[in-house]
Amino acid sequence: MQDKIIGLMDEHRRRNAFLTLAEMAALAGTNTVFDPFSTLIARDAVIGEGNTFFPGVVVQCDGGTISIGSGNAFYPSTLVIAANGGRIDIGDACSLGPGGVQIKANQPGSVLSVGNRARLLNGAEIVGSSVIGDGAQIIGAIAAQSVQLAGGDDFTGPDPDHRGAVLKGAGLARGTRLQAGDVVNGLGDFAAATVERQLAYHPRSK
Repeated sequence: MQDKIIGLMDEHRRRNAFLTLAEMAALAGTNTVFDPFSTLIARDAVIGEGNTFFPGVVVQCDGGTISIGSGNAFYPSTLVIAANGGRIDIGDACSLGPGGVQIKANQPGSVLSVGNRARLLNGAEIVGSSVIGDGAQIIGAIAAQSVQLAGGDDFTGPDPDHRGAVLKGAGLARGTRLQAGDVVNGLGDFAAATVERQLAYHPRSK
């Protein structure tokens, strides 16, 4: 009976272009997969090593391409989907979650890039052709559409002026472009929010 159930689950996975349970076990040879039953990884996704996949993570290629580096943490309920010719590239040592992060390149020709050591937390949703540079952060329930956040050091960097750009708060950030060391703390429409320098938040770090 157990073999039959697993066989049915694998058949559903194959039909939707996800790795089977046996293939998930093989993936776990070089990555940490806490629960292969609740984790769905696209067969066509390119996955590095040392990544951690928590339960409920979905990485889906639906007519798109996804490339994931190494040493990333995908927290519960993270969704990464490339569809309709879209492309997603995720670097190394990123934190996706906790908080149900969504990364979607689901429009024809859309390219979404997440650099190394980026942090996307607490319900962040990134769509469209966007660039999240090295060390950049999106913190909060922010719908980031076609944004460009310049890269730099990660949040532990000693000089805030050299850290990746940051979006904080909740609401809609459409077309936002920030330089290294910039931070926008918004609520609602981020177009009306003030661009500040991270040094103002961390005056003793410099």
